[in-house]
Amino acid sequence: MSSPAHVTLRLCMLDLLLGLTLGLAGCLSAGLHSKEPPQQQYLLSWPAPTGDTAGLAAPTAAVSASLDAARSLQVLVPTTAPGLAGDGIALLRPAGQLDYYSGARWGASAPQMLQTLAIEALRQRGRFSLVQSDSAPFEAGWVLQLELTHFEADYAGDAAPTIRVAMVGTLGQRSDRRAVLTLSLQTSAQATANRMSAVVAAFQAASTEALRQLADRVQPPAATAP
Repeated sequence: MSSPAHVTLRLCMLDLLLGLTLGLAGCLSAGLHSKEPPQQQYLLSWPAPTGDTAGLAAPTAAVSASLDAARSLQVLVPTTAPGLAGDGIALLRPAGQLDYYSGARWGASAPQMLQTLAIEALRQRGRFSLVQSDSAPFEAGWVLQLELTHFEADYAGDAAPTIRVAMVGTLGQRSDRRAVLTLSLQTSAQATANRMSAVVAAFQAASTEALRQLADRVQPPAATAP
């Protein structure tokens, strides 16, 4: 027969276990029924070739059959200014306060997304025999380093924000790490309304214009006219 002390101890342990169980159930229930709005994810995309740019698409099959490493390009993941490296959609408040939109984020980090768009833009332009990311295993004669200095919605006034995209591109030769071209690009687009859909559309317009300028100005130095 159990002593009264043992019975009391057993009852205390059961009470403690029941309390922990109910507490855990309450935490799970609160998490499953959270009133926080779900995070909306957004991605920028490169526009498909149109009638004007279809002829600038990647090399023909005859050229692709003998890809020349000397005319191949590797695009590195861009470096960024402070605050732009994550997947938050950055906004700049008056007095230079950096913040992020609540309930919205990019579907990938800003550098990864811009790297993908830059590769697609350069491939569509067709000046290199091969354009690839820095994770590809193939040999490349040239390397493009991008530095993203602005990628935010600027709320300088009371109206809808202005999207600012700015980057510095440096083209270098892989064999001797020699830089042969540096260019600075700055574009902006006014959001038509202070709504997330309009803000993302302005990000799309400003990014597309910046990368279109990049693709127009970057080419293998051997192909540069005197």
